[in-house]
Amino acid sequence: MEQPDRLKKFILQDGNPIQKIWDTSSLSSFLSCPRMYNWTNLQGYKSKTYGMATGFGSAVHEGLEVLDIQKFKGATKDEAVVASIKHVLLEFGEALNLSEDKARGLTAALRAVTWRAEEYWDDVIKVATMPNGEPALEQRFEVPFGLDSEERFSGRIDKVVELEDELYVVDTKTTKAGLTSYYFANFMPNNQVYAYIWAARRVLKLPIAGFIVDAVQTGVNFSRFDRAVFKVNDEVLDEWYLDALHKMHLANEYAKTQYYPADFTACGNYGGCKYRDVCTEAPSRRPMIIDSEFETDIHKDLKIKEDNVIEFPKDMEVEVELENE
Repeated sequence: MEQPDRLKKFILQDGNPIQKIWDTSSLSSFLSCPRMYNWTNLQGYKSKTYGMATGFGSAVHEGLEVLDIQKFKGATKDEAVVASIKHVLLEFGEALNLSEDKARGLTAALRAVTWRAEEYWDDVIKVATMPNGEPALEQRFEVPFGLDSEERFSGRIDKVVELEDELYVVDTKTTKAGLTSYYFANFMPNNQVYAYIWAARRVLKLPIAGFIVDAVQTGVNFSRFDRAVFKVNDEVLDEWYLDALHKMHLANEYAKTQYYPADFTACGNYGGCKYRDVCTEAPSRRPMIIDSEFETDIHKDLKIKEDNVIEFPKDMEVEVELENE
């Protein structure tokens, strides 16, 4: 039996790329600066240098996930730490050894995982159990988003935990910044926080009370840990949902005109936008500069002829994937 065509994250309309399956990363990119969103998400430009900060964060994140899985399966702390270290070394060791930033290198990643196990093995929060008996880790979802279901929203919830007889969505963050109240205030309100709680409540049908940020601060010779707990009510989530729909509609309008305006208020965020120097040049010079300083990695959905693009079914049912990655 012939398998149905999968839905496309991007399609071509009149030769122009339009996003149809959104996630928190692409939505946040568009909210920060439409021009940056176009260059990164639609045109596929990426820096030629290895994103060490991203690689380090992924290493710590996956290392801590291995700890959670091993603990859920009944492993001892020492067994879990060995499994976690092995995973980090195999998956990230070679790349992180290239880092000149000692606070974000291989040793720092292994230290973060090991010290976390020492301090939080007997934790007050417990990983929740899904109906199929598996741990509530790395839960993926993809659902119609909006009344006409032309757009869909996808994501991956890192972890769902139990705390004082309530369920919370957890996201792990790595940072070199101090774990102060100012740092945690950045997560409320927050696009990712609201998106994940919305998905957990509306898609996974879990009575989620709120969101927990589990933060890991890394330095050259230390790791520190702290967390913040946030409650979120339904009215706030409903408002986020309407705002997100509005922004997706706006993105479609930009795609029709092929004009993505810049938002200079985001130029200095997170150490500065990677396109900052490009934007300072005259528009006529930008194509030459961006082609010389960036590589292109166009999404596979856009590497096809326009007449082969599959449009979205209007009556597509909700699909939720609960298997572990």
